[in-house]
Amino acid sequence: MGKLLTIDTGKAARKRLLTLLLRNGAYVLLILMCLVMAILDKNFLTVSNLMNVALQSSIMGVLALGMTFVICTGNIDISVGNLIGLCSVCGVALVQFYQAPWYVAMLVMILSCCLGGRASGRKEAIVGGTLGGLLFGVAMLVAYMNIPSMLVTLSTQCIASGMVLFISKGKSWTNLPYALVAVSKSKILGVSALLWAVLVLYILFHYLLGYTVFGRKVLAVGGSMEAARASGIRVERTILLTYIISGTVAGIAGILQTARLGAFYASMGSGMEMNVIAATVIGGTSMTGGRGSIIGTLAGVLLLGVINNALNLLGVDANMQNVARGLIIMIAIILDAIRIRIDKDS
Repeated sequence: MGKLLTIDTGKAARKRLLTLLLRNGAYVLLILMCLVMAILDKNFLTVSNLMNVALQSSIMGVLALGMTFVICTGNIDISVGNLIGLCSVCGVALVQFYQAPWYVAMLVMILSCCLGGRASGRKEAIVGGTLGGLLFGVAMLVAYMNIPSMLVTLSTQCIASGMVLFISKGKSWTNLPYALVAVSKSKILGVSALLWAVLVLYILFHYLLGYTVFGRKVLAVGGSMEAARASGIRVERTILLTYIISGTVAGIAGILQTARLGAFYASMGSGMEMNVIAATVIGGTSMTGGRGSIIGTLAGVLLLGVINNALNLLGVDANMQNVARGLIIMIAIILDAIRIRIDKDS
């Protein structure tokens, strides 16, 4: 009897340890990666390189904020990468071809409002439409019609990609007004203002998810829609709001990415959604919903940033870097599946 009790206690202890590691794996791996790279490359821990890692990860980090809320409800948004390009092309087109004030362009980008002109610069045609309305419609389809979010946001991704090419004609636009790139060029206490902006966003969203009624509703909806409804939570409205948050965050990311690059490129943001999803899941957000944290997401973003930086410092072939990123995404999905199985068994 004593032996059986000892074995059961040992199994329970190992299970608790495994659960702890899986839920906090991003922090452990981030520390290990930093230690390994500090040994392998003396340039890794230099201030300039660490700032570079932060800047390279900043846009992915902003998108991951909205993704955390969406995934916490048990849904997904694979359109966020292309929405960066669409928000950017709309704002830059207003400035380039219609001499709109910079603050109007930024407002358009934040509100995800789409207004552009022909690449020839003539005002004979204006591409009308409202991306904000499109995003609202997408959120309505997911929230109120129970259409799988993967399919709905895939359609949004295709629409956004096509609109970017239609408005820009595949061309890049440079020489932007200083006001559009000021956040990237300015420094506060020796640190890029862009990074300070991202830090402020993380503080706000950490409070929103972890310390507000809305944040608890988001996690409750992801945990069990039926239980959330029974407790009086308006499930559809909560899901709708998470997609509005994701779209708004994409608009902010479009502003910051435009500022960081100092230009618009037709491929801007394309393919970024996979890294965003991977960072969010690695950070502990469950793909089935009901669990997630902004601090964990930040750890996941920084971990991917450090890995990308490490691959560059070690001179890994660019094609093999894509292979490595694909493996990281696969590992993130497997770890999340293991976490879910452990949670069900416990």
